[in-house]
Amino acid sequence: MGEGTFERAAAAPSPAASERVELARLALRQALSAEGIVRADAGPLGTWMTLDRHERLGGVTAAALSDGRYSVTLHLVARVVPLHPLADRIRAQIERGAARAGLEQALGPIDIVFDDVAAPTGAAV
Repeated sequence: MGEGTFERAAAAPSPAASERVELARLALRQALSAEGIVRADAGPLGTWMTLDRHERLGGVTAAALSDGRYSVTLHLVARVVPLHPLADRIRAQIERGAARAGLEQALGPIDIVFDDVAAPTGAAV
């Protein structure tokens, strides 16, 4: 599959996924569903990803904090849209998704990095 996508066909949770992986998966799913997002970006060497035994989640990292929560960083490619409001919408979607999944206590800060902006279709580059 392409960079920034799930390397496993099913996006369903793996049987023994940790909170860290669950948060990364949830954040990536929410970000990719946001209007204005083209794809996630795993970086030139694939270093921006979260791994577990069953999958690679490209374009998202989840790091443990000293207080037991996890910070989440998303690396995204967006369309030509206002980026600050887009980032705010994505953060809100992730927070709502974490609350629905019972992971709100594990979710720490959410950082969104727009690594690129995709040129509109048909536009000269």
